[in-house]
Amino acid sequence: MPAAAQSGLSSAQAAAHERDLEAIRQALVETTVAAPVRVQSFGWIDSQGRLHEESQFTSDARVRGVRVQAYLEDPAAPSATPSAATHQVTVDLESLPTGLGRRAPSDPAQCLARNGRWRQGLHLEVLAAPGPSGASSPQALRTAQVLLPLLTAAGRESRRWVIRPRPFQASSSYERALFGRESDASDWLARVTLLARPDGQLEGDLQLLPQGHAAPPRHLRLALPGPQASGVEWAEHLAAWVNMLDRETACDPMWFAVQGQGDQLRLKEGGAHGLQAGDRLLLVRRQHLAGRLLEPGAVRATALVQVEAGGSNALRWLAGPNSAPIGTGASAADDWVVLPL
Repeated sequence: MPAAAQSGLSSAQAAAHERDLEAIRQALVETTVAAPVRVQSFGWIDSQGRLHEESQFTSDARVRGVRVQAYLEDPAAPSATPSAATHQVTVDLESLPTGLGRRAPSDPAQCLARNGRWRQGLHLEVLAAPGPSGASSPQALRTAQVLLPLLTAAGRESRRWVIRPRPFQASSSYERALFGRESDASDWLARVTLLARPDGQLEGDLQLLPQGHAAPPRHLRLALPGPQASGVEWAEHLAAWVNMLDRETACDPMWFAVQGQGDQLRLKEGGAHGLQAGDRLLLVRRQHLAGRLLEPGAVRATALVQVEAGGSNALRWLAGPNSAPIGTGASAADDWVVLPL
Protein backbone atom coordinates (compact mmCIF):
# COMPACT_ATOMS: atom_id res chain seq x y z
CA MET A 1 0.00 0.00 0.00
CA PRO A 2 1.45 3.44 -0.87
CA ALA A 3 2.77 5.48 2.05
CA ALA A 4 0.37 8.32 1.21
CA ALA A 5 -2.66 6.06 1.52
CA GLN A 6 -1.45 4.57 4.79
CA SER A 7 -0.86 8.05 6.25
CA GLY A 8 -4.14 9.51 5.01
CA LEU A 9 -2.41 12.17 2.88
CA SER A 10 -3.94 13.78 -0.16
CA SER A 11 -2.12 13.51 -3.47
CA ALA A 12 -1.00 17.16 -3.23
CA GLN A 13 0.34 16.69 0.31
CA ALA A 14 2.13 13.47 -0.62
CA ALA A 15 3.75 15.15 -3.64
CA ALA A 16 4.89 18.09 -1.49
CA HIS A 17 6.43 15.79 1.11
CA GLU A 18 8.21 13.83 -1.62
CA ARG A 19 9.68 17.10 -2.92
CA ASP A 20 10.86 18.00 0.59
CA LEU A 21 12.52 14.61 0.98
CA GLU A 22 14.12 14.86 -2.46
CA ALA A 23 15.57 18.28 -1.52
CA ILE A 24 17.15 16.75 1.58
CA ARG A 25 18.56 13.86 -0.45
CA GLN A 26 19.93 16.28 -3.02
CA ALA A 27 21.73 18.24 -0.30
CA LEU A 28 23.32 15.02 0.92
CA VAL A 29 24.48 14.14 -2.59
CA GLU A 30 25.87 17.64 -3.19
CA THR A 31 27.85 17.45 0.02
CA THR A 32 29.30 14.14 -1.13
CA VAL A 33 30.51 15.75 -4.34
CA ALA A 34 31.98 18.75 -2.50
CA ALA A 35 33.87 16.65 0.09
CA PRO A 36 37.11 14.76 -0.67
CA VAL A 37 36.40 11.46 -2.41
CA ARG A 38 38.70 8.43 -2.52
CA VAL A 39 38.57 6.28 -5.64
CA GLN A 40 39.66 2.63 -5.53
CA SER A 41 39.84 0.59 -8.71
CA PHE A 42 39.99 -3.22 -8.78
CA GLY A 43 40.73 -5.54 -11.68
CA TRP A 44 40.85 -9.32 -11.98
CA ILE A 45 40.78 -12.06 -14.59
CA ASP A 46 38.26 -14.86 -14.21
CA SER A 47 38.69 -18.54 -15.10
CA GLN A 48 37.60 -17.80 -18.68
CA GLY A 49 40.38 -15.26 -19.18
CA ARG A 50 38.00 -12.28 -19.14
CA LEU A 51 39.10 -9.01 -17.51
CA HIS A 52 36.79 -7.47 -14.93
CA GLU A 53 37.11 -3.97 -13.51
CA GLU A 54 35.32 -2.27 -10.66
CA SER A 55 35.64 1.16 -9.04
CA GLN A 56 34.58 2.17 -5.53
CA PHE A 57 33.98 5.79 -4.50
CA THR A 58 34.17 6.67 -0.80
CA SER A 59 33.33 10.15 0.48
CA ASP A 60 35.16 11.68 3.43
CA ALA A 61 32.05 13.57 4.57
CA ARG A 62 30.53 12.99 8.00
CA VAL A 63 26.94 14.04 8.50
CA ARG A 64 25.85 15.18 11.93
CA GLY A 65 22.34 16.29 11.03
CA VAL A 66 20.08 18.03 8.55
CA ARG A 67 18.25 21.32 9.03
CA VAL A 68 15.31 22.38 6.90
CA GLN A 69 14.98 26.14 7.27
CA ALA A 70 11.33 26.18 6.23
CA TYR A 71 10.41 23.98 9.21
CA LEU A 72 12.33 26.16 11.66
CA GLU A 73 10.86 29.44 10.43
CA ASP A 74 7.23 28.28 10.40
CA PRO A 75 6.35 26.11 13.41
CA ALA A 76 2.89 25.42 11.98
CA ALA A 77 4.24 24.17 8.68
CA PRO A 78 4.53 20.46 9.61
CA SER A 79 0.85 20.19 10.50
CA ALA A 80 -0.43 22.54 7.84
CA THR A 81 -1.16 21.75 4.21
CA PRO A 82 2.11 22.20 2.30
CA SER A 83 2.12 25.30 0.14
CA ALA A 84 4.25 26.36 -2.76
CA ALA A 85 6.50 28.29 -0.36
CA THR A 86 7.36 25.24 1.73
CA HIS A 87 8.33 23.31 -1.39
CA GLN A 88 11.39 25.56 -1.71
CA VAL A 89 13.30 23.82 1.05
CA THR A 90 16.59 25.29 2.23
CA VAL A 91 18.72 22.56 3.77
CA ASP A 92 21.58 23.39 6.11
CA LEU A 93 23.66 20.22 6.00
CA GLU A 94 26.09 20.00 8.92
CA SER A 95 29.00 18.08 7.46
CA LEU A 96 32.31 17.32 9.15
CA PRO A 97 34.90 16.38 6.47
CA THR A 98 37.37 13.86 7.84
CA GLY A 99 40.16 14.48 5.37
CA LEU A 100 42.44 11.46 5.16
CA GLY A 101 40.99 9.53 8.06
CA ARG A 102 41.06 12.39 10.58
CA ARG A 103 37.99 14.11 11.88
CA ALA A 104 38.08 17.82 11.10
CA PRO A 105 38.12 20.16 14.12
CA SER A 106 34.70 21.46 15.09
CA ASP A 107 33.39 24.03 17.54
CA PRO A 108 31.41 22.38 20.38
CA ALA A 109 29.64 25.67 21.17
CA GLN A 110 28.25 25.92 17.64
CA CYS A 111 27.17 22.27 17.66
CA LEU A 112 25.38 22.70 21.01
CA ALA A 113 23.64 25.83 19.73
CA ARG A 114 22.33 23.85 16.75
CA ASN A 115 20.81 21.22 19.04
CA GLY A 116 17.87 23.53 19.69
CA ARG A 117 15.39 21.92 22.08
CA TRP A 118 16.37 18.31 21.25
CA ARG A 119 18.24 16.10 23.73
CA GLN A 120 19.20 12.42 23.72
CA GLY A 121 18.46 10.08 26.60
CA LEU A 122 21.33 8.95 28.82
CA HIS A 123 21.17 6.53 31.76
CA LEU A 124 23.59 7.08 34.63
CA GLU A 125 25.07 4.71 37.18
CA VAL A 126 27.75 5.34 39.82
CA LEU A 127 29.89 2.44 41.10
CA ALA A 128 32.60 2.16 43.75
CA ALA A 129 35.63 0.30 42.42
CA PRO A 130 36.96 -2.50 44.65
CA GLY A 131 40.19 -1.83 46.48
CA PRO A 132 43.27 -4.07 46.85
CA SER A 133 41.38 -6.28 49.32
CA GLY A 134 38.62 -6.88 46.78
CA ALA A 135 36.05 -4.76 48.66
CA SER A 136 35.10 -1.14 48.04
CA SER A 137 36.15 1.37 50.68
CA PRO A 138 33.41 2.83 52.91
CA GLN A 139 34.31 6.30 51.63
CA ALA A 140 33.79 5.22 48.01
CA LEU A 141 30.46 3.56 48.84
CA ARG A 142 29.16 6.63 50.67
CA THR A 143 30.31 8.94 47.88
CA ALA A 144 28.64 6.76 45.23
CA GLN A 145 25.31 6.93 47.06
CA VAL A 146 25.50 10.72 47.30
CA LEU A 147 26.95 11.33 43.86
CA LEU A 148 24.19 9.65 41.82
CA PRO A 149 21.33 12.05 42.76
CA LEU A 150 23.65 15.08 42.74
CA LEU A 151 24.99 14.32 39.27
CA THR A 152 21.49 13.57 37.98
CA ALA A 153 20.34 16.95 39.26
CA ALA A 154 23.32 18.70 37.65
CA GLY A 155 22.45 16.94 34.38
CA ARG A 156 19.25 18.97 34.10
CA GLU A 157 21.39 21.79 32.74
CA SER A 158 22.86 19.63 29.98
CA ARG A 159 22.43 20.96 26.44
CA ARG A 160 23.03 17.54 24.90
CA TRP A 161 21.54 14.86 27.18
CA VAL A 162 18.54 14.00 29.34
CA ILE A 163 20.34 12.29 32.24
CA ARG A 164 18.41 9.85 34.43
CA PRO A 165 19.45 7.14 36.90
CA ARG A 166 19.80 3.74 35.30
CA PRO A 167 16.79 1.56 36.14
CA PHE A 168 17.09 -1.89 37.63
CA GLN A 169 18.82 -4.31 35.24
CA ALA A 170 17.36 -7.81 35.15
CA SER A 171 19.93 -10.60 35.48
CA SER A 172 17.68 -13.55 34.57
CA SER A 173 14.75 -14.39 32.30
CA TYR A 174 12.47 -14.47 35.36
CA GLU A 175 13.47 -10.95 36.39
CA ARG A 176 13.10 -9.70 32.81
CA ALA A 177 9.55 -11.08 32.70
CA LEU A 178 8.79 -9.66 36.15
CA PHE A 179 10.15 -6.14 35.66
CA GLY A 180 9.79 -5.81 31.88
CA ARG A 181 12.32 -5.71 29.07
CA GLU A 182 11.64 -2.37 27.43
CA SER A 183 11.68 -0.40 30.69
CA ASP A 184 15.37 -1.22 31.09
CA ALA A 185 16.35 -0.48 27.49
CA SER A 186 18.78 2.39 26.91
CA ASP A 187 20.78 3.54 23.92
CA TRP A 188 23.48 5.25 26.00
CA LEU A 189 24.91 4.60 29.45
CA ALA A 190 27.19 6.85 31.49
CA ARG A 191 29.05 4.68 34.00
CA VAL A 192 30.99 6.59 36.65
CA THR A 193 33.45 4.44 38.62
CA LEU A 194 34.96 5.92 41.77
CA LEU A 195 38.69 5.12 42.04
CA ALA A 196 41.02 5.64 44.99
CA ARG A 197 44.18 7.60 44.22
CA PRO A 198 47.52 6.94 45.98
CA ASP A 199 46.95 9.99 48.21
CA GLY A 200 43.67 8.52 49.46
CA GLN A 201 41.42 10.90 47.51
CA LEU A 202 38.77 9.71 45.08
CA GLU A 203 38.42 10.46 41.40
CA GLY A 204 35.74 9.51 38.90
CA ASP A 205 36.28 7.53 35.72
CA LEU A 206 33.37 8.16 33.32
CA GLN A 207 32.65 5.82 30.42
CA LEU A 208 30.01 6.77 27.88
CA LEU A 209 28.91 3.40 26.52
CA PRO A 210 26.58 2.59 23.58
CA GLN A 211 23.87 0.09 24.45
CA GLY A 212 22.71 -2.26 21.69
CA HIS A 213 24.36 -0.41 18.81
CA ALA A 214 27.83 0.05 17.36
CA ALA A 215 29.23 3.44 18.32
CA PRO A 216 32.62 4.45 19.72
CA PRO A 217 32.65 4.66 23.55
CA ARG A 218 34.03 7.74 25.29
CA HIS A 219 36.30 7.87 28.33
CA LEU A 220 36.70 10.85 30.69
CA ARG A 221 38.64 11.18 33.95
CA LEU A 222 36.85 13.44 36.43
CA ALA A 223 38.24 15.20 39.48
CA LEU A 224 36.33 15.03 42.77
CA PRO A 225 36.35 17.70 45.48
CA GLY A 226 38.02 16.91 48.78
CA PRO A 227 36.20 15.46 51.81
CA GLN A 228 35.87 18.92 53.38
CA ALA A 229 34.34 20.48 50.26
CA SER A 230 31.19 22.56 50.66
CA GLY A 231 27.93 22.04 48.81
CA VAL A 232 28.81 24.95 46.52
CA GLU A 233 32.12 23.33 45.58
CA TRP A 234 30.36 20.03 44.84
CA ALA A 235 27.82 21.83 42.65
CA GLU A 236 30.61 23.56 40.72
CA HIS A 237 32.47 20.31 40.17
CA LEU A 238 29.38 18.45 38.96
CA ALA A 239 28.40 21.30 36.64
CA ALA A 240 31.91 21.11 35.18
CA TRP A 241 31.43 17.35 34.67
CA VAL A 242 28.22 17.91 32.72
CA ASN A 243 29.80 20.68 30.64
CA MET A 244 32.77 18.43 29.83
CA LEU A 245 30.44 15.63 28.72
CA ASP A 246 28.46 18.08 26.58
CA ARG A 247 31.61 19.38 24.87
CA GLU A 248 32.98 15.90 24.18
CA THR A 249 29.74 14.77 22.50
CA ALA A 250 28.50 18.11 21.11
CA CYS A 251 29.18 17.38 17.44
CA ASP A 252 28.03 13.76 17.42
CA PRO A 253 24.84 12.94 15.48
CA MET A 254 21.58 13.78 17.27
CA TRP A 255 19.23 10.84 16.69
CA PHE A 256 16.29 9.09 18.33
CA ALA A 257 15.59 5.36 18.31
CA VAL A 258 12.35 4.02 16.82
CA GLN A 259 10.52 0.74 17.23
CA GLY A 260 7.64 -0.96 15.43
CA GLN A 261 7.19 -2.13 11.86
CA GLY A 262 5.86 -0.72 8.61
CA ASP A 263 3.55 2.21 9.29
CA GLN A 264 3.29 1.33 13.01
CA LEU A 265 6.40 3.20 14.13
CA ARG A 266 6.87 4.73 17.56
CA LEU A 267 9.61 6.80 19.20
CA LYS A 268 11.32 5.50 22.32
CA GLU A 269 11.84 9.09 23.50
CA GLY A 270 9.23 11.81 23.89
CA GLY A 271 8.51 15.30 25.16
CA ALA A 272 11.23 15.21 27.81
CA HIS A 273 13.76 14.98 24.97
CA GLY A 274 12.35 17.98 23.09
CA LEU A 275 10.20 16.03 20.62
CA GLN A 276 6.86 17.66 19.87
CA ALA A 277 3.80 16.80 17.82
CA GLY A 278 4.34 17.92 14.23
CA ASP A 279 8.14 17.54 14.28
CA ARG A 280 9.43 16.18 10.99
CA LEU A 281 12.20 13.61 11.19
CA LEU A 282 14.49 11.89 8.70
CA LEU A 283 14.40 8.09 9.01
CA VAL A 284 17.78 6.42 8.35
CA ARG A 285 19.55 3.16 9.20
CA ARG A 286 21.56 3.56 12.38
CA GLN A 287 24.70 1.95 10.94
CA HIS A 288 24.98 4.77 8.40
CA LEU A 289 25.59 7.33 11.18
CA ALA A 290 27.65 9.36 11.16
CA GLY A 291 30.31 8.76 8.57
CA ARG A 292 28.38 6.25 6.44
CA LEU A 293 25.21 8.18 5.69
CA LEU A 294 26.60 9.02 2.26
CA GLU A 295 27.33 5.44 1.22
CA PRO A 296 25.70 4.19 -1.99
CA GLY A 297 22.04 3.40 -1.39
CA ALA A 298 21.91 5.00 2.07
CA VAL A 299 20.44 8.30 0.87
CA ARG A 300 17.80 6.66 -1.34
CA ALA A 301 16.61 4.51 1.59
CA THR A 302 15.83 7.54 3.78
CA ALA A 303 12.23 8.50 4.50
CA LEU A 304 10.36 11.47 5.95
CA VAL A 305 8.16 10.93 9.03
CA GLN A 306 6.26 13.17 11.45
CA VAL A 307 5.48 12.98 15.17
CA GLU A 308 1.76 12.46 15.68
CA ALA A 309 -0.35 14.55 18.06
CA GLY A 310 -1.77 13.18 21.30
CA GLY A 311 1.45 12.39 23.19
CA SER A 312 1.62 8.78 21.97
CA ASN A 313 5.08 9.18 20.35
CA ALA A 314 3.64 7.57 17.21
CA LEU A 315 5.18 8.45 13.86
CA ARG A 316 3.26 9.23 10.68
CA TRP A 317 4.83 8.27 7.36
CA LEU A 318 5.09 11.21 4.94
CA ALA A 319 7.44 10.26 2.09
CA GLY A 320 10.01 7.73 0.99
CA PRO A 321 10.12 3.92 1.01
CA ASN A 322 7.78 2.30 3.53
CA SER A 323 8.64 -1.38 3.33
CA ALA A 324 11.65 -1.85 5.61
CA PRO A 325 11.21 -4.21 8.60
CA ILE A 326 12.03 -1.74 11.37
CA GLY A 327 12.64 -2.86 14.92
CA THR A 328 12.17 -6.56 14.27
CA GLY A 329 15.58 -7.37 15.69
CA ALA A 330 16.32 -9.75 12.82
CA SER A 331 19.61 -8.06 11.97
CA ALA A 332 21.51 -4.80 12.21
CA ALA A 333 20.00 -3.80 8.87
CA ASP A 334 16.60 -3.59 10.60
CA ASP A 335 17.83 -1.00 13.12
CA TRP A 336 16.61 2.48 12.18
CA VAL A 337 16.72 5.89 13.87
CA VAL A 338 15.37 9.35 13.12
CA LEU A 339 17.22 12.69 12.82
CA PRO A 340 15.39 15.92 13.76
CA LEU A 341 15.01 18.36 10.88
